[in-house]
Amino acid sequence: MTKFRIFLLLLTLFAQPLFGSEKSSLFIVDMAKLYRSSDFGKNIILNINVDRQALQNENEELELELLAEEKELSELRKTLSLDEFGAKALKFDEKVSKIRIEQAKKEENLINKARQEETEFYKKIYPLLYELLLDLGGLLLIDKRNVILWDNSVDITDDAIELINRVLSNSIKSN
Repeated sequence: MTKFRIFLLLLTLFAQPLFGSEKSSLFIVDMAKLYRSSDFGKNIILNINVDRQALQNENEELELELLAEEKELSELRKTLSLDEFGAKALKFDEKVSKIRIEQAKKEENLINKARQEETEFYKKIYPLLYELLLDLGGLLLIDKRNVILWDNSVDITDDAIELINRVLSNSIKSN
């Protein structure tokens, strides 16, 4: 019950400007949209997708090579002794296992790179969001995902995207 009263108090304090002629001191921003829609964020996503596609192409190429090698090994089974075939089959299985481990590590590295790039994106935009919040006379900025209802007048996502595009356009790099 106490949490509910605190919530009502905060709602009353921050919502009053929404219903009056005063400016709001509370703003919201769609953090995911900032990442997806700003030029800087789109560039990060594009580069990660290029890397992901290159890894996918590499995996498909390896798969074709291994399938051909497996087919060749199957043909050799008809002509080799059981011991000779067993040794070649074991060597092939070891090769496949090694490739799986290597490719899984590359996938893990790519996932970590994507997370790191996204984290760096947010680190770079936080000062810009703070500057925008201060310019608007705001005191509090909340991610839209944590808000149930809002008036569009407190959503500064598009303004933030424009600011990010203007300030961080020099930070855009490609692979």
